This record gives sequence, C-alpha cells and structure tokens, in this order.
Amino acid sequence: MFTLGNKLNRSYVLYVPFMDSSCEISIIFNKSNSFLGFNLDHKNYIRSRNNELHSSIYQDLNKSVFATSFLDIRNFRSKTLDIKQQFHNILEGYRDTIHYETNETVKLSKVTTKKGEFESCLYVYVFRYTNFDNNFLYCLAERQHIDSVLDKKIVRTCAIQLASNECYEDMSMIVESVNRKYVKDSTDVDSAISTAFTSRKNIKRQLEI
Repeated sequence: MFTLGNKLNRSYVLYVPFMDSSCEISIIFNKSNSFLGFNLDHKNYIRSRNNELHSSIYQDLNKSVFATSFLDIRNFRSKTLDIKQQFHNILEGYRDTIHYETNETVKLSKVTTKKGEFESCLYVYVFRYTNFDNNFLYCLAERQHIDSVLDKKIVRTCAIQLASNECYEDMSMIVESVNRKYVKDSTDVDSAISTAFTSRKNIKRQLEI
C-alpha cells in the first residue's frame, strides 16, 4: 500500500491514455503547504523498471533541458508573492508541435489573510507531443498555497513525463538538434528530455494578495 506520509496527505488521480492502454497518475500534495509529488500506477512503474518505457519526474523544471529550451517558465518574488517555475507559455515557434489535452483546477480551501479571503488551489495540466500520439505525455502540477502567517501566496510546480522507448529516442534527437549545448552525450538522455506546452491565456490567475 502506498503511504503518503506527513508532508503529503492528499492525492488527486488522473486516468489518461498512454501507449497501448492507459495510465494512472496520482498527484500527491499537502492541503496545508506547497509540497508536491507524483505516484505512477504499478503496471507502468514495472514497465519503466523493465525498460519498456521511460518515466521522469522533475521537481526542478530547470533540470529538464526540453523545458528550459521551449518553455517560458517564470519566477517572481515580492512581499506578497513567492513564485518559482510557474509555466507561462510555450516559446513562440513551437506552439504547433504540442497540443493541450486537459486543464483541471482543484479548489482546496479558502484562506483568510489580513488582505482578504483567497483560494488555495491545485492546477493540473496534461500535454501531448502531437506527432507522437499517445506514446508521450507530460503532466504538470502547480500548487498555489496561501500562507496566512506570512500573508503570501506561494507557487510551486513539478512534472512527470512518460514516453515509449521509440518516442524517447526521437525526443532526445529533437532536443539535441534544437539546443545542443545542454546535451553532453548520448547517454545523458534523462536530463535532456521534457516537453513544451500551449498557452494558458484563457486561465485566469490571481497574482496578488
């Protein structure tokens, strides 16, 4: 049985098509802080261990060469905001190669601060690389936590990527051809692959407290 522990006490489950069947991805988080994590279903976890597919989890999107090459990821800090690696947009020129599959907003609670009442939320996005059909998926989770003591909104993001072996190799070639300076050698593929996303211009965000 999977145990969340003290830092992660909530789970949000996605069922999405992947390769020849489906995949269950659990986003694990805490209702009272900004911690985030992922848990992959047993079947695909075993397939990954057996080298039948590739899976990567990015707690730091800066370690994903594809993300740093193709995504507009923003940081911002002020008296009322602490935002790290919030996805803003796919860089112009690559928006035709990605399709935006789903967007889900989970409202966890309303938090009262000195400046009013604000929502603590979890945002979930699933993206596909269009040419790879169901052989590739990228799930990004963004936690927006309101710290009533600090009177500050804290935003943290992490992602999980799944790819078939063939798709994984193709993506490593794409990354290398676009941004060679991040790929040290052909064995360093795990650090070289992520994905890109479409615009979330229709998603309204409250960036001030």
